[in-house]
Amino acid sequence: MSRERRSLLWITLGALAVRLVLMLARGDYIVYDEGYYLLLARSLRAGHGFALNGLPHVALSPLQPALVALASACGVPDLWASRLLAVLCGALLVFPVASLARRAGGAPAELPAALLVAVSPALMSFVPFFPGRSWNLYFGSEPLFLLLAFGAAAAAARGEGGSRRWWVAGGVLAALAYLTRLEGALLAGVLVAVLAARIVIRRAGAAAWGALALATAAGALVAAPYLIYLHRELGRWALSGRVQAAAQGAAEAPSAVEGARSGGQVLEAFVWQGEPDAFLRALYGLDPTGTRMVSQYWGVQRGGAPAPPARTADTRRPSDSAPSASAPVRRSTLRVWWEGINAVVPWWFLALGLVGLAVGSSQALVWVFSLAVCALLPSALTYVEPRSLLPLAPLAAIYAGVALARARERMRGPLARAAAVGLPGLIALGLFWPVVRDGAQAWSGGTPLQQVASARRAVGAYLASHLGPDAVLMSWHPAVAIWARREWRVLPYDSFDRIAAYAAGQRAAALVFSRFEPSPIPRPPRAFTVVLPGAAPAGGAAISPGAPAAGAAIRLVPVDETPLVFVGRLAAPAAP
Repeated sequence: MSRERRSLLWITLGALAVRLVLMLARGDYIVYDEGYYLLLARSLRAGHGFALNGLPHVALSPLQPALVALASACGVPDLWASRLLAVLCGALLVFPVASLARRAGGAPAELPAALLVAVSPALMSFVPFFPGRSWNLYFGSEPLFLLLAFGAAAAAARGEGGSRRWWVAGGVLAALAYLTRLEGALLAGVLVAVLAARIVIRRAGAAAWGALALATAAGALVAAPYLIYLHRELGRWALSGRVQAAAQGAAEAPSAVEGARSGGQVLEAFVWQGEPDAFLRALYGLDPTGTRMVSQYWGVQRGGAPAPPARTADTRRPSDSAPSASAPVRRSTLRVWWEGINAVVPWWFLALGLVGLAVGSSQALVWVFSLAVCALLPSALTYVEPRSLLPLAPLAAIYAGVALARARERMRGPLARAAAVGLPGLIALGLFWPVVRDGAQAWSGGTPLQQVASARRAVGAYLASHLGPDAVLMSWHPAVAIWARREWRVLPYDSFDRIAAYAAGQRAAALVFSRFEPSPIPRPPRAFTVVLPGAAPAGGAAISPGAPAAGAAIRLVPVDETPLVFVGRLAAPAAP
């Protein structure tokens, strides 16, 4: 093994160790999407199919939960199956990045790029960050997607040497990237177009066209089962149900203001302008009949997607204030894009990468273009979310490595030898410092987000000891059901009476309300309020934790109480 190969292996092992430590520091903290993937994995492992919220799921892609289900079937706990997958994929990303860096800047660029991608903070956001200071970017399918996407580009680049197997590998990896995130379909299309254009320009002949056709067929074969599944559940051919879910939720939002805004505008207002109400009603609201969630994100009805119902009533929580009569002033697209990119790649590191792009070889530009399009085009067409821009972090590492390699080439003697280690080390330290800072604060488990996460775990354990194994829990955050190991239903964003009616239709055994998420209970007796549906038996004192949106008090007969949880059963309505 060459010295460079050994160095690359040590960098990979270091990346693996750092990510494992950060996962340990994460503790009980589960982000929403992370929880949804875990619930999908449990459904697959239990033989219930690709289902979430009791319905076939079409929004999130299936590969991440399928791999977690496979690992958990081998005896690894669900949560750690998910987190070890993220740790492993994040560390292995070093290899395709190093390969692309070699094409862009030669062998001297390989190790600096590998080191910088190993310590990039956007690719290690495993600790619960502190509100207002950092984005939590990397927690669901992102590690797996980036490994597959960059692996597909690196394989396609190597296939240009005439090796058919590398193009086939690239086609399979691109299809797997699509099965991980919808952006993978865009990457696959751009790679096919780039390869076809290069065949035409180089007049490579029938053998090259045959290799491209074989790679495309291999990718299509890998993706076919999921496409067939989507056709069965949606009643039409589609690449995903995610885009429709976002658009449908916004279109069916009961306010005229939100109804006039696209799904992208609603999400942009939530992410960048601090306006959660329209987003919550679009994603978590009930339809006017109160029998289903308004957004298809939570699943489609058996037998195909339902037609959008006519809007007959305002399903907004009446306790909420009415929205403004005019849409808010939007930030310029360029400003939002810049802020999103800067959340993923610090501006000084981005500048270094742009220098490398200017002085690097043109051999890797087409593959870099494919990956950049995968990051930038979706945000240009919909809305800017920093997580969707994550491919820019490895790309910046590639070209920062090229810039460092070019700087080293201009030096001579001992200065060059010192720069070979010193410059990448200093830049890596500058990148890695925020991770060290946040990881150290999170290690004790005392950050606010970790304390809330531990409380959710305690509530889940409490419910697991008091409810039957087949009980259905309804909560806003999926972590409660994950820790309780019970079937989960999403808690709608609506008035209490409509939530209770919907829960009855879902046969929910317990409704979990919390002070930490939107709730129709304005003055809960404890941090968590568990409501048991069904009329309470005669006798017992009813308490009123507040007035619901509809006006009458929510009257609960106490069943149990701890310092963290109040459990009550709905009291029968008072006689007129």
